[in-house]
Amino acid sequence: MSSGWLPKHRQLFFQIFQEGPKAAESFEHFGLDSNQIATLFCPMVHGSGLFTMLACIRLGVPFVLFERFDPDAVLDAIERHRCTWVIGLPFMFAALLHHQRARARNVDSLRTCLSGGDVCPPQLQEQFPSFFGIPLRSFWVSTEACGSLTYGLQPGPVSRIVTGAQVRLVDDNDVPVPRGGVGELVVRGPHVTLGYWAGPGLIADAPEEGWFHTGDLMRQDEKRDLWFVARKKQLIIRGGSNISPVEIERVLMAHPAVGDAAVVGVADPDLGQRVAGFVQLADGAQSVDLNEILAFATERLADYKVPETLEIVDKIPRNTLGKIDRQLLLTMISEPCIRITSGDNPCVSLP
Repeated sequence: MSSGWLPKHRQLFFQIFQEGPKAAESFEHFGLDSNQIATLFCPMVHGSGLFTMLACIRLGVPFVLFERFDPDAVLDAIERHRCTWVIGLPFMFAALLHHQRARARNVDSLRTCLSGGDVCPPQLQEQFPSFFGIPLRSFWVSTEACGSLTYGLQPGPVSRIVTGAQVRLVDDNDVPVPRGGVGELVVRGPHVTLGYWAGPGLIADAPEEGWFHTGDLMRQDEKRDLWFVARKKQLIIRGGSNISPVEIERVLMAHPAVGDAAVVGVADPDLGQRVAGFVQLADGAQSVDLNEILAFATERLADYKVPETLEIVDKIPRNTLGKIDRQLLLTMISEPCIRITSGDNPCVSLP
């Protein structure tokens, strides 16, 4: 640790705990206060873990801290300590649901469960209340703009704008898109970073006029709620049409034989990119007809969005934070086991 870095390090914590309660205020929008008992199992190298712990300390919230995520240990702690407030990543809540099904604990103390860091599968949100007694809320968060949005009150990848945050959805020319249109989320306000530390007295990539470009594409509904569409860099562009991998993944995972799904764009000399899909079978699905899954998707998606290849994998690869590893998926693409040809009447056939 250099002497030049240390003052900045101290300044960071001084700002969090002394100069302004912005970090803690952002968690008040998540229902966190001194009347709660929190469970903290997100890694401290991730903003959700570190910021949550700092907010608990500032707000005087008792919390149970875990060295690592263990679903059985978390459920046991909720029962033993009567925990009320839980925040985590979607794969963590999926594991909690699986282990609660296997051996139920008394979790009726829970008041708030929040899933962030990635898109929460719709079936997880649908099934969660039956085993935990409360809804699983989804929210958008960014390390650089933590607290600009809070959890949505509807199922799906939806968030609400908090008081004091300025939000715009813009096109590639930084022009605001009309209500209902898809644009990149840019935010400005007290929760937005000043930039990245680049050395003593140096800040790099400071947001222009305070506006931070998140790289996330969203649309805004009539209630002003924001719905996540895709990461801008993960958007698939096929023949000039923009395709959200998240939309296709949600449809694939709605099939009862599919436990998890991922979609990537594969380079193509004619169309720019083509849609490739991967599915992980649900527990108990002994065999599956991929034609049936593709037909299911065809009924629910525009023809150009239906995966042109679909493969079964043992497990959808995810990184340590539970996010889909799309780069690894691209290296896994083999000769397709199912190919669909799009047209006026899409057909599905085995090669």
